[in-house]
Amino acid sequence: MCFIHSRLSRLCFALRRDIVDYRNIQLLSFFNRGRCQFLMNVYSDDLHTAVDFLSRKALNIPNLLYMGRDFNIRDVEWNPSVSSHSAAGQSLRDLADSYSLVHLLPVLSVPTHYSDISGHVNSVIDLIFLGINCAQVTHCIEPDLRQPSDHAPLIVNLPIASENIQVYRKVLKQDSEEEAAFLLSVSEGLSQFDFSALNSVTGFDMLFEAISGLFADC
Repeated sequence: MCFIHSRLSRLCFALRRDIVDYRNIQLLSFFNRGRCQFLMNVYSDDLHTAVDFLSRKALNIPNLLYMGRDFNIRDVEWNPSVSSHSAAGQSLRDLADSYSLVHLLPVLSVPTHYSDISGHVNSVIDLIFLGINCAQVTHCIEPDLRQPSDHAPLIVNLPIASENIQVYRKVLKQDSEEEAAFLLSVSEGLSQFDFSALNSVTGFDMLFEAISGLFADC
C-alpha cells in the first residue's frame, strides 16, 4: 500500500504495472520538470522470489531513485548479528548495482525486524537503496513507531530540490500575438519528433519527456 500526499498530485504519480506486474513489487512513476522518475517498493519472501524475479527479468527502469522495504535477506553488510556475506545478499547487491543504486546507511544501526518468538534474534531485513548521487543521504529506523507490527518503519527524505517540484501556470490571452507565437513554436517542435518508436514503454516515456520539455521551453 502506498499513500501520496495531495500536494504532490501535480507530479502525476502512477502505479506502473505496465513495467512490473508482480504482486510483491510496487513501481511508481512521477514527473519532475518533464522527466519521468521511479520509486520501487519490494517485499521479497524467505525464498527471495521478488529479488529473483527482478534479477531474472533484467527490467530497464531508468531514473530509479529509490528501492526499498522488506528483502528478507540477512547479510553482514547490514546485519551485525550475521557473521558473513550471503549468496542472496550478493544477488541483491548485484540487482541494486544494475539500477545504479547504493545501500543507504541508517543514522543509528538498530534491528528492523523484531521477532516475538522466544530465542529468535532481532534482525535487519528492511533496507533502502538510493541513486548513486544520493549516496550521502541517511535514513532513520523507528522501532518505537512500529505499534503492533514486527517491522520498524524506515524514514528517508529524498533529495529532490524544492525548485525542481515548483509548479506554475502561464496564461496566454486568446487570439493574441503571444498565443500565435506559442502555437507556432509547439507545432514546429512537434513536427521534428519521431513518433515511430511507440511500440515500447521506453519509447513512449522518452517521447512523453520530449513533448513535456518542448512545452516547458516554449
